[in-house]
Amino acid sequence: MRSAAATAGMLSAAALLSPGCGNGDEQNGTGESAEPLRWATFRVLAARDFLATCPAAAGRPEPIRAAERFDELRRFAARKGAAQALWLAENDYGGVARHGGRAPCESGNEAFGQALAALNGALDELGGRIAAMPQ
Repeated sequence: MRSAAATAGMLSAAALLSPGCGNGDEQNGTGESAEPLRWATFRVLAARDFLATCPAAAGRPEPIRAAERFDELRRFAARKGAAQALWLAENDYGGVARHGGRAPCESGNEAFGQALAALNGALDELGGRIAAMPQ
């Protein structure tokens, strides 16, 4: 019984993490060119959630500015016709994040700075990926 449950769990995870099958529609952001955008969004979400675990993040304006920037990138993706790739990434992340075992951010400004730099780097990558998407 455990073996069957483990196999079902692995298949579910593989389905969540696998790229889209077949010839996706390039116009709505679900084709092969959307995969880099999808993974870049996934990395932003992971970096955002890690930053939220930093004790030094409480009350700081930087996480708020990063959230505003992410919202702006979502609007940019929608204008480029690639919003669905972001939605798929958010769905993927929501499905696997609760099962992750990543340790929280350490206390201190240095750890906060590193986590913020990782988030800003992921946001930069996402912006570049959206800009590279065909209209």
